Amino acid sequence: MVVVCPLLAAGQTTQVTWQKTAHGELMLRPFPTAPYPHSSRADGFKGRTQTYPTNPHYTDSTVGIFIPAGYSDGETVDYLVHFHGHNNHVSKAIDQYKLAEQIAAAKVNAILIVPQGPMDAADSGGGKLELDVGGFENLMADVTAFLNAQRKIHTAKIGRIILSTHSGGYKVTAAILDHGGLADRVTDVLLLDSSYGSLEWFAKWAAGNAAPGMPARRLVSLYTQHLAAANLELMGRLEKAGVKYNELDEVPLTDHELSRRGVTFMATTKAHDAVPVDYFGRLVKQSGIRP
Repeated sequence: MVVVCPLLAAGQTTQVTWQKTAHGELMLRPFPTAPYPHSSRADGFKGRTQTYPTNPHYTDSTVGIFIPAGYSDGETVDYLVHFHGHNNHVSKAIDQYKLAEQIAAAKVNAILIVPQGPMDAADSGGGKLELDVGGFENLMADVTAFLNAQRKIHTAKIGRIILSTHSGGYKVTAAILDHGGLADRVTDVLLLDSSYGSLEWFAKWAAGNAAPGMPARRLVSLYTQHLAAANLELMGRLEKAGVKYNELDEVPLTDHELSRRGVTFMATTKAHDAVPVDYFGRLVKQSGIRP
């Protein structure tokens, strides 16, 4: 379990020093290229049942960075970028869904990045990463430069990227694939009960060809019953684009089945918040970023 310091537990999400855990090193730090602040939420956001003022929900520019124990620096740096859902924030999401433990156990040689989306708000907005062309590429360049300055890596070249999203994180993830930059670096997209919309952008990315030297693209959508219709729609979009896909049964399920490149769907009986806890690490382990 990630150890959260008292300041973080009290609600402060930014920690400017590396925190050593049993699984690696964690830092929570603001970046100017993080999703927020952004003009799209200059006046806050009115949700279905609640209005969220700009402060504090859209003023936090925290990005969580986790380097797993045993990480090996190389000529390129691979990243796993995860987007949290509604009513959450970076430190809580990392802890709640055991992201650090799972990436460490998967033993993939990649650095985990968790940008702060709308903080503790029922909002799927993604600020700069959703609405600004090249916004994702800007953030990743900033993070890479910072890690070099910290002597955690010694390269400016980004290798492979996994995009992982839970719940309301779907919107920013789809936008990144369409206009965020670095889409040719993305090897895997993991939808953890997160296929609520922007399905045309997921289908378009899945239908595209991998860049030279990269593995075939892999899109995995795990979904609970309330997203069954949305996944049928995504399947239909893929069929129109001539993209084949696999459907898996949750029981029995092997890691080999999860490793298939291309597009895979699986209905799950897990609870919405249990999907990333039970499957994030397994999917990452079988991704285009190998141990």
